[in-house]
Amino acid sequence: MISIILPTYNESGNIKKVIHTITDLLKNGKESFEILVVDDNSPDGTFQIAQTMSLYDNRIRVFKRVDVKGLSSAVYFGFANALGNKLIVADADFQHDYTKIPVIANLLDDNQIVVASRRNENGDYGNFPFLRKAISILATKLTNLFFKVPIEDPMSGFFGITKTIYEETISILKPRGYKILFEILMTTQTKKIKEIGYQFGTRPWGESKLDSKVVFYFLLDIVSIKWNQMFWNLDDGISTKH
Repeated sequence: MISIILPTYNESGNIKKVIHTITDLLKNGKESFEILVVDDNSPDGTFQIAQTMSLYDNRIRVFKRVDVKGLSSAVYFGFANALGNKLIVADADFQHDYTKIPVIANLLDDNQIVVASRRNENGDYGNFPFLRKAISILATKLTNLFFKVPIEDPMSGFFGITKTIYEETISILKPRGYKILFEILMTTQTKKIKEIGYQFGTRPWGESKLDSKVVFYFLLDIVSIKWNQMFWNLDDGISTKH
């Protein structure tokens, strides 16, 4: 089964069409699927819209988190509640190319991590605002400076992992920031990683969640992971605690 994780906050203008789009892409596929909406108590009614949709389609499962917030922890909450053995993360704002979801799912047959990348062949930042693109490129350069990163776009928020990767990392990872893929890459031992290109799209409704808090938590992640490598036997991001 394929489990699509959609972490949301204030996506009321997008969520209904996003769910319909993904459902249409997967409904005729060979594998069963589910869509998990993990909402961080959006004040704009995102949860209520998704919950109403779930009443008419049992493949849609909706969760509301009240006391805990944050993108990375929302993704891992979705992983923990997923029924599938293929776990795919996407934003609920149309900036990710949902036509790549079936491709990611198929590639997970032979790989343990599949990343939709803006930086490799056939990938593109599209109409990415200059500041966001600069921050993303800088963050990528920082990760390459301090760590051995096995892919071109470790900042991607659009990726899939197998359930075994979740089970491998859950006892080690303390998801707290906004770049969960980077955190996973720094704690897994797998070499079965595939990267495919996609073009970053334009958000039709709502506002980006990127702010100074995102940058702060990313820098905190870098410091924390590097500290663990130095003092807790984490060698180049590969944990010895297995």
